[in-house]
Amino acid sequence: MIEKINEVGGIGAVNGIKSRKGAGYGTDGEVAADGLAVSPFAREMANISLEMSRVPEVREDRVKDLKRQIDEGSYNPDLRELAGRLIWAGINRIED
Repeated sequence: MIEKINEVGGIGAVNGIKSRKGAGYGTDGEVAADGLAVSPFAREMANISLEMSRVPEVREDRVKDLKRQIDEGSYNPDLRELAGRLIWAGINRIED
């Protein structure tokens, strides 16, 4: 019965690999050098990652403003929004 499961028969693991005639060889029959091609999507993701690394983890200006509001007694959070975020974080098991 287990033989019917894909990828278990030993040969199934290489079925998805397609060979191309001449792949890996130059026009003169010598082995061509390995190379790497980066997709435009991968480049964009790298750029986004770089930009995100430049954003500070703690927004000091926002923290300072919230501390000022708390000290003045004017801090008035939206309790429904807070509850929604707590529930969302609990469901997704993240700490934000």
